[in-house]
Order: sequence, then C-alpha cells, then structure tokens
Amino acid sequence: MWNSIFYFKNYKIIYMKRAISFAVLLIAASLKISAQEVVQNNVKPVENALGQVTKLEPVSFNYDKAWAEKLKLSAKPQYGFVGVDAKAAVPGIVSVQSKDYSSGKNAFKSATITKVDYESLIPLLVASIKEQQQQIEALQRELKTLKSQNTK
Repeated sequence: MWNSIFYFKNYKIIYMKRAISFAVLLIAASLKISAQEVVQNNVKPVENALGQVTKLEPVSFNYDKAWAEKLKLSAKPQYGFVGVDAKAAVPGIVSVQSKDYSSGKNAFKSATITKVDYESLIPLLVASIKEQQQQIEALQRELKTLKSQNTK
C-alpha cells in the first residue's frame, strides 16, 4: 500500500490507495440506490385538462431592467404567463419565491417572484391534446355519418 503527501496552500493532503477504493465503493453503492425505482402513489388520470389549459393566457413580457439587474433575471423578452392569472387557472403549477438582493454594503432585502413550473405544465398539455383528439375523432365520425345520410 502506498501513501503520498501533497501540500496545497499550507494544507497537508494524504492520498491513500485504500481511501480511493472506499470512495469507488461508495459511489458504486450510491449509483445502485439511485437506480432503484421510486414508487408513485395516488396515480390517477388528469381530468378536465383542456378546461384548465384554455384558461391560461400566454403573454410576452420583459422584467423591469432595474429589478432584472438586482435579482439577476434576464431583461430580454420572455414568453410565459402572468403568475396570478396562471394560479387562478392551474394552482398547482405556480409558486411564490423570495429572492434576496443587495441593498447596500452588507445589507439585503427580499423581493417576491411568482414562478410558473413549466415542466409540470407538460403533462397537462399532453392530456389536453388527447382530449382534443377525442373531440376531433367524434366530430369526424359525426361528419361521416351525416355525409352517408346525405348521399342516400
């Protein structure tokens, strides 16, 4: 077994083969754990997705330059939803976060930002597309029936 001693900014670092082997073993064990499937409870289909999605009003906007700079937000044009409106339509995708910003030497203040979780919106959009597809197919069947009655 070999040990090496390195010095970095007056800190003594001992590098051991056994420590590396142990670290590799820990990493391998953690990878096995992370690969295990997590059980999902209360799984049920999304209902009335189309009704919820149609209540959302997409907008384009810019954050105020001064606030964008203070809160480290992009001042470029954005696409999204007005937080209050989105919360009224789909409450589960909106959260309010507090973000600190500097207000002088060693002084900080907080601002609140309404955030829309766009990733959580994706399943809702898929469900609404499926609902629309069912409506389209029902209309196509009805149209086919009406056309066949007309030709008789």
